[in-house]
Amino acid sequence: MEYYDFEVIKGDTMLALQRSVALAEPKSAWPKIARLAQNFDQPGCKIRVRNESGELVIQIGVVAAKQMLKKKTLTN
Repeated sequence: MEYYDFEVIKGDTMLALQRSVALAEPKSAWPKIARLAQNFDQPGCKIRVRNESGELVIQIGVVAAKQMLKKKTLTN
């Protein structure tokens, strides 16, 4: 089990941060990304996922995440 930080940013502003979310693997982050995308419905927002070392594992725009959610690729 690894721990990941989830960030929602818009430009240089941090809108939300959730630290140390335990996940079995990085692809397990997608359902959480989908929920964040629904909560931060602003163009220009990005969701970042970083591993325990601070390395960027996933970065996606909220609009793109919502489009993927409509196709149900994030939760399957």
